[in-house]
Amino acid sequence: MEGNLRSKQLRLQLIKARCLHQGLRLVRWYDLAMPKRKAAAAVPLKKPGNAGRRSLKVPADGGISVDFNLEQGLPYLLARAGTRMGQAFSKEIRRFDVSLTEWRVCAALHHAPHQRLSQLAEHTSAEPSTLSRVVDGLLQRGLLVRDRSDEDARALALSLTDAGRDLTLRIIPLAQLFERVSMAGLSSAQADALRAMLRTVYTNLAVLDSSDS
Repeated sequence: MEGNLRSKQLRLQLIKARCLHQGLRLVRWYDLAMPKRKAAAAVPLKKPGNAGRRSLKVPADGGISVDFNLEQGLPYLLARAGTRMGQAFSKEIRRFDVSLTEWRVCAALHHAPHQRLSQLAEHTSAEPSTLSRVVDGLLQRGLLVRDRSDEDARALALSLTDAGRDLTLRIIPLAQLFERVSMAGLSSAQADALRAMLRTVYTNLAVLDSSDS
């Protein structure tokens, strides 16, 4: 029950953010949920005086404000860290003649073999079209093989070949080194807590995927 309420609140906050983006009046979330209620009055804008410009802030229940610092935004911070890690790691694994997506496929299948393409897409966060091309390339190179799924004998699944496992085992120590570098200064408990929080953030964002565009 509490999870459903939280999901509805997130959806309404998203609607409110879109209204603000389109230049519409910012109203309370329950005014959006209940059209019969009278909308809250718009917040008047004050012209800057001679004392200098001041940031305009529009308080709202959802925490939406016109004053926004990009470098404090969680999406930006997550993307910045992920991009820096991904770019650096991609350079390191070029000598193995694999891309970042190819490595993720190999790592996912090393951890859990006999995955169907749909399962692999979920575990690697890769777009199905991109993943299909990557898998085809790895199959042609003899790093992957198609076999029968353990869950459904009629379906085909993917696994590493001996060459694929050897390649993956050569890259794993490098991946572990990069993780240790990124977690420097954090205790083991803090690192585990960070992983748990990132999973929560990812789960929370499902409400954006299911909302109307």
